[in-house]
Amino acid sequence: MTGYTPDEKLRLQQLRELRRRWLKDQELSPREPVLPAQRMWPMEAFWNKFLQDRAPWKNVKKPYAIVERKPRIFPGDTILETGEVIPPMKEYPDQHH
Repeated sequence: MTGYTPDEKLRLQQLRELRRRWLKDQELSPREPVLPAQRMWPMEAFWNKFLQDRAPWKNVKKPYAIVERKPRIFPGDTILETGEVIPPMKEYPDQHH
């Protein structure tokens, strides 16, 4: 017998891929703790919390994407693409807003 049959080659390739996936799953991510959290003394916990920089401008979360809004159109504005001027609004003397 020389070499593997096509079915055996496919089976070995699948096993190799499954082993690699399994090994990759065994790696710990940085978020997964390896050791239990250590208990702190009350003064240590106080100083750790006290020394944290809680300035609001430093803790601003960045948006995932910048979404641009369409500019508002007011009476008298000119639309650049068409050159059309927005007419003034109708006035209703007997109604508020």
